[in-house]
Amino acid sequence: MKLNKLFLAMSLVGASAAMTGCGGSSSDSPDVVDPVAQGKTTNPVQAPIEAGDSCGTVGTQSGLELLMEDGAYLPLCDLNGSITENATLTADNVYRLNGYITVGSGHAELGDSDKSDAEVKQAVKDAGVTLTVDAGVHFRSSGRGSLIITRGSKISAQGTADAPIVMSSFDSGYDGQGEWGGLVIQGFAKNNKCGAGSLDVLCNTADEAGTGYHGGDDDADNSGSISHLIVAEGGYEVAPDSEVNGITLHSVGYGTSIENVMVYNNADDGIEWFGGAVNIKNLILIDNSDESLDWDDGYRGNVQFALVRQGLVNKGDHGIEADNKGLSNTATPISNPTIANVTFQTGPEGADDLFRFKLGTQGTLVNIAADNYKECVRVEHVETQVTLTNLLAECGSYSETENVYVTAKEGALASQVSGVPTASATVELGSAFEVTGGNAAVTSIEPASANGSTAFFTATDYVGAVNPNVTAAENAWFAWAAKTIPAAFE
Repeated sequence: MKLNKLFLAMSLVGASAAMTGCGGSSSDSPDVVDPVAQGKTTNPVQAPIEAGDSCGTVGTQSGLELLMEDGAYLPLCDLNGSITENATLTADNVYRLNGYITVGSGHAELGDSDKSDAEVKQAVKDAGVTLTVDAGVHFRSSGRGSLIITRGSKISAQGTADAPIVMSSFDSGYDGQGEWGGLVIQGFAKNNKCGAGSLDVLCNTADEAGTGYHGGDDDADNSGSISHLIVAEGGYEVAPDSEVNGITLHSVGYGTSIENVMVYNNADDGIEWFGGAVNIKNLILIDNSDESLDWDDGYRGNVQFALVRQGLVNKGDHGIEADNKGLSNTATPISNPTIANVTFQTGPEGADDLFRFKLGTQGTLVNIAADNYKECVRVEHVETQVTLTNLLAECGSYSETENVYVTAKEGALASQVSGVPTASATVELGSAFEVTGGNAAVTSIEPASANGSTAFFTATDYVGAVNPNVTAAENAWFAWAAKTIPAAFE
C-alpha cells in the first residue's frame, strides 16, 4: 500500500482522554473517527485493546488505533524510556516515541576507576542490545520524541522497496516541519573532540540536543544496518538553537550499513555526521531547511549516489556545510570524507551556497551536478583543503554576479579548493533528475575510500546521482521513496 497517513481512529475500547495535541505546523490535523459509526464492528486485532496493555516485547498500548489507507486499523503502541533487551517492532503496530527513547545504555558518560577503558568499552558492548524494526513499520511521534541507538547497541531496520519503514509526526500528511525529533545513532568510532590521548579506547563526547555521549577508537565499529527508511517532518527544537537533525550520526563506524534512506522536510539538517567513518549509499535529502549534508569533528566516511533538493516549499541553506572543528581547527583525525555522484537542485524558495567549507575540513568530491545555487564554493578557513573532480554546476542564480564559482573568506585562498570550474555550465535535469543534454559524460572513475572499508564505490562515467540513460523516474534507484511521498519528487 502507499504509506500515507490518513486518519486517527479511536479503538473500540480506547478512551478519548488519551488524545493529546501534537503541536507542530502541519495544516492537516487527524480526524477523529468512530469505527462503529463507520460500520466497522469488528476489532482489527484478536483481543480488545486496553490502554496500558503490553504490545510485543516493548511498549504499551495507547488505547488508540490508526486507520491506514488500505482500511486496516493498526494499534498505536507507546515507547517510553530505555530499551534494555533485544526487541522487535512489528508492522502490526504503529509506534509513538514519547521523548528520547534510548536503545542500550552506551549514551551514558563512561568510566570506572576499577576498570580500564578497554574493560569499560567491552562491558558496554557485552550489555548492548539490538532493536529490530520490521519492514513496513510506521512511527508517529511528536515533540522531542526521538530514537537513539547508543554505542555498543545496534539497530536492524530492514525495510523494503514495497514496505519501507517510515518515521514521521503524529498528524496526517508529510507537510510539517519540526514536529518531532529524529533518528540518532552513537558509536565508538574516532572523533577529534576526544583528544589524542583518548583515542586509544573511548572518550565521552557530548551530543548536541542532550542525547548522550559517543566516541572511541574503532572506525570499523558496527551500529547495525538500515535500509529503505524515510525520516520526515523532524527537527524539533529541544532548546533554543538546539534542534534534532533528521538523522544524526555520532562517531559511527563503517561496520554500520546504511543505504536507501530519505530525510524529508526536516527543520534542521537533513543528515549530520559528528566524527566517525560511516558510509552511506543511495541517500535522498529533500526540502530540509538547514544544510542537507553537514559534517564535523573528523568525519571520514564515504557517500555515493545522493539526490538533494532544496527550496521547494521551505527555503534551504547550504547543500554541504563542512567543518573539522573539534578541539581545534587542526585536530586529528581531520574531517576528510569522499562524496561521489550527487545531484543538487534548488526550487522556487531558493537556497544559499552549494558548498560551504569551514574550519579546516578536507574532502574529495567526485562527479557532482548542481543547478540553481547562489555560489558554488565558499571557502572560509586557511587550513581547508578540498579536491573537486568533475563538478558540473550552474551557480549565480541568486547572486548579483552570474556564475559565481568560488568565494574565499577569512584569509582563505580560492586555490585551497582544487578543480573548481572556470567556465559557465548549463545544467538541465530530466524527469528522473538525470543530467540531460549530453554533458553528463566523463571518464570512468572509481573514487578512493576515505577510510578502511573496501569495495564501497561503484565506478561511474557520469556526473550526478542518476545514470543519464535512466530517463523515467519509475526506473531510478529512488523510485521506492517516490511511491511513498510523490510530492517530494514533483
